[in-house]
Amino acid sequence: MKLAFTGALVASLISGALTLPAFADDKPTAAPASEGILPVPDYTGDIFSRSHLAGDWGGTRTELANKGFQFDVESTQILQKNTGGGRNPATGYGVTNDYNMTFDLMRMGVLPGALITFKGQSRFGDSVNSDAGTILPVNTNAFFPLTSPADEDISFTISDLNYTQFLSENFGVIVGKMDTLDGDPNEFASGRGATQFQNSNFVFNPALALRFPYSTLGAGVLWIPVPAAKEGGILVKSLLISTQDSSTSSGFGNLGDGGSWITESDFQYRVSDLPGGQNLGFLYSFDQSFKEIGDRLILEPGQGLVKPTNSSTWSLYWSAWQYLAVWDPSDKPIDLANKVADHQGIGFFARAGTASQDNNPVTFAMSAGLGGRGAFCRENDTYGFGYYYTNIQTTRFTDRLGIADDAQGYEAYYSIGLTPAVQLTLDLQTVESALPGTDDAFVVGGRLRVVL
Repeated sequence: MKLAFTGALVASLISGALTLPAFADDKPTAAPASEGILPVPDYTGDIFSRSHLAGDWGGTRTELANKGFQFDVESTQILQKNTGGGRNPATGYGVTNDYNMTFDLMRMGVLPGALITFKGQSRFGDSVNSDAGTILPVNTNAFFPLTSPADEDISFTISDLNYTQFLSENFGVIVGKMDTLDGDPNEFASGRGATQFQNSNFVFNPALALRFPYSTLGAGVLWIPVPAAKEGGILVKSLLISTQDSSTSSGFGNLGDGGSWITESDFQYRVSDLPGGQNLGFLYSFDQSFKEIGDRLILEPGQGLVKPTNSSTWSLYWSAWQYLAVWDPSDKPIDLANKVADHQGIGFFARAGTASQDNNPVTFAMSAGLGGRGAFCRENDTYGFGYYYTNIQTTRFTDRLGIADDAQGYEAYYSIGLTPAVQLTLDLQTVESALPGTDDAFVVGGRLRVVL
């Protein structure tokens, strides 16, 4: 996973989609109620052209957005079948609903530069994640929020509820409960498993997976040294979070059980007038007990021979994307918050990450592939193909168990834009398991996403 800032917010910052308040002498100026941080969506149009299937509610929705309140529901249904290999041939069908709300206090005329973000979630059904026998799930959307056991139904939980306050045009602070899965700014490989790839290796960086929670409490800062423009921009984010996951709890009971410090930089640029972007980050987890990887044992009084532990660990991660061809050129920076390719065109993506060998079973992971929009003269259709590789540390114990020292896989998808608010996706995955005696799994599936 990536940095736990509200994903839509930070992606919009780097793309220039947000309007920050004017500041004079380091003090925010009062903003009229008609001005705000978030742009007002266009809810109008017929069923085949509007961005939200439920429409404008007779103008009420636009009126509420002009007053600072926005609300939508994203409903995703996924049917997958593990046709062979893996742990078990099986079929899984599940439904997830995301309830998104924002309170633009600047547009409300309450406080310049202030924003409250909320995400509630529910989940029903099951998946083939455990049947595929892979390290990371083949259905990311069904895996989060985290529960034990996995795939447990969730009637409702709050994964994201935080407050952002800009203190100047280039600096802001954020505090609250944060959903980390939206924080990966990649034009062709993000989308929470709901709009682009479904395999988690193409949604976030596996080098962080074991040390980074999905939903947790935290606080941090936003710094924009280069505002977004035609050439893009630079956004630096630094955050201190609780390392314990709070997907289905408030998170306050986990405070004091270890923390993580994450700092990363997102930036966009143009190569031969084609948009591109990169992300580079560092994670340091501390005040916890991480078992060392290796064959060494130590004698602990009252416990016998046990694995030695470390109190800290670290990870480095990087991602990039670049358009190779664009058929509808524009000077506007890419909006990484919308979870789909902005341009009709094609491009490539890549990710890589490494982690401390002392206490991380996954020491290196990478993925790469192609993605795009507008195939076969259908401007709202999107597609992608990707390959991933994960290196797993081997020890005398893993050798005896027959656990492989790496795992890899492929995924291809084609998403049909039935309307701007409804997408039907066909998905194929061939994934290798690190488990002994487990053949490669071949997973086929379909996904229907509706934005209301």
